Amino acid sequence: MSLLQFVNKAGGVLEKGDVVVIAPRQPDPARPGMPTIEVDLAQSVNDTSVCGIVHDLYAEHKPEHGHESDADGTEDKVGGRGARKRSKAGAGPNQSFMLHELQTIDRTKIAPDQIGHLVASGFCLMCKVDADISPIKPGDLLTTSATKGHAQKAAESTRAAGAVLGKALGSLKKGKGAIPVLVTLQ
Repeated sequence: MSLLQFVNKAGGVLEKGDVVVIAPRQPDPARPGMPTIEVDLAQSVNDTSVCGIVHDLYAEHKPEHGHESDADGTEDKVGGRGARKRSKAGAGPNQSFMLHELQTIDRTKIAPDQIGHLVASGFCLMCKVDADISPIKPGDLLTTSATKGHAQKAAESTRAAGAVLGKALGSLKKGKGAIPVLVTLQ
């Protein structure tokens, strides 16, 4: 299974099941730390920059009472040395939450500039699809769709080369919905 971190650069909230592509502009590769890709919603057919399906919001636990040290070695005490300003749960780039906040935040939505997880391969999860283009049945290959954030049946596998997102494990005869998909980027 390949679970990757991404930064939402779509300009709006991303939701679990959205199909995403690599954003045209990526962060400076010389930036220190773990590389994190920036993503946008898929919105064109057979897009070879498809990189996965949104899974959840990345969130870290921060100590409740400030008795533990943060990763930077400073204590997290209200008003004390090295204290961090509390942020509204789920808002902004600060993604450290107290345990009670972790239990109440909606991890299926990732706001602009927040970090989330996407599934890039070897995992089955629900994916938004558009069957108005063509009905989808189990075993069909899926590619990006012109419908923002959705996948569609890959009508011609040769045209979808490099843009296949995965294999449908469910079916949808008509309309927009979510079906289980085995993610296998090709």
